Amino acid sequence: MSTIFRLLLVLVIGTSSLLYSCKKVEHGIDVPIVSINENTVSTIQVGKKLKVGFIANQVTDFTFSIVPVAAGEALMTENITVDPNTFIVSKEFDIPNQVSWIGDALLKISYTSAGQVIEKTKPITFTESNPQMFLVGGSVAAGWEPTLALPMSLYDKDSKSKFEVYEYVTVDGSGFKFLPTNVDWTDAFGKGTSDGTLLQSADAGNITVASDDFYRIRMDAEAKTYEVLKSTWGVIGSATPNGWDSDTDMKFVGSKGIYTWKLTVNLTVGELKFRMNDDWIINIGGELSSLQQDGANIAIATAGKYDIELSRTASGYSAKISKN
Repeated sequence: MSTIFRLLLVLVIGTSSLLYSCKKVEHGIDVPIVSINENTVSTIQVGKKLKVGFIANQVTDFTFSIVPVAAGEALMTENITVDPNTFIVSKEFDIPNQVSWIGDALLKISYTSAGQVIEKTKPITFTESNPQMFLVGGSVAAGWEPTLALPMSLYDKDSKSKFEVYEYVTVDGSGFKFLPTNVDWTDAFGKGTSDGTLLQSADAGNITVASDDFYRIRMDAEAKTYEVLKSTWGVIGSATPNGWDSDTDMKFVGSKGIYTWKLTVNLTVGELKFRMNDDWIINIGGELSSLQQDGANIAIATAGKYDIELSRTASGYSAKISKN
């Protein structure tokens, strides 16, 4: 009987201890405190949205600021109000795409606890933004949904505002516009008061083409200009009918999102390459599975009638050369 009593006593004491410990955890910290969530990023490009998580307890408001590590005024300061029933707060801050923001800084919070001002910091680095531009519109493969917009690329190594993309464009679909992000329509570029000019405004018009075809589309976000150039492909070389003097044109047989050119032609023993717009500025050669700019000449070992097909995908250009 005494053994049973001892077991019951141990069980009661253990249960009491467990309830007491749970009670302590439930009450938690009863002094004002604010911290920056450790999951907040430590590096971000300027021009992006910075999401910062805060953990707050017994605090109704605090000050958040971003301060450069080097001497100087705060880059931004904001007073944040906290719902008494909320312990985790998440805020987004628009980081301007400005040179003055690039470098090391501190995320800083200030609040009052027990009559004293408490300050906490978390290091962060702001890096230079990678310039970007997107193409959107009913006349291109993306349609009018910004999140599906087609990325453009820089074409001038000395510029961060000149972008281009090669795309099949149709007359139907009401044209296209340019977007600085693939999130929404904020700061979209459209047609200005005349052909070739851009307007960064909700009142800007759509840019249209006169015929369905494959085009090189360029825009300069700084000069606010654009260019739409019909783009053709052909073959040139000693194996082709016109030799190295001029191109034998290929026919575009693709559509939105499908970029294919074909040609049936008599070739002789020799070499050939692919050129765009009858010019050497863009010429591709080398391995047929992965054609490269300024690549090697492609050898034709046997004379005869050939089917030639050139394809462009997200990974680049490839070709098929088949003897009939």
